[in-house]
Amino acid sequence: MFKLPYLLEGISNIFKPVLTNEEDFDNTKGAENYRGKLYFDSNACIGCGICIRVCAGEAITKEMKPVEGGQEIKMTFDLASCTFCGLCTDFCPKHAIKTTEEVMMVENDKEKLKVEGSFIKKLPPKKPIIKPKQEDKSKDVIDKKEKM
Repeated sequence: MFKLPYLLEGISNIFKPVLTNEEDFDNTKGAENYRGKLYFDSNACIGCGICIRVCAGEAITKEMKPVEGGQEIKMTFDLASCTFCGLCTDFCPKHAIKTTEEVMMVENDKEKLKVEGSFIKKLPPKKPIIKPKQEDKSKDVIDKKEKM
């Protein structure tokens, strides 16, 4: 019997006009100092991994693949796990991570909420290995015999 008021309210709402309006959300701006969608500049990144260490939501992953002359590094930012705290942008020494003013990030597919970038980190040039000269021990033996 206690569900009857809810049922009556639901039925009465069927005949009422819609309260929400369809609006253009493309031009919606966030509040001042709002941290929107992340932007990653792979050309500026040096692959230090500081952003990964400071990310509380563990939203940043780094994949490395060896390639000729270096490593291909792929950085992935999962915005579904991101808390938008901004620590990655604050700690990045090269300012490769920035927040944008894009506030609408509603997606049906979770894969579309990923920001990715890759770059090749070159290996340092190999230094030639210089072996210390080994003294000829047979010469020492001859010198010792001559002194006797």
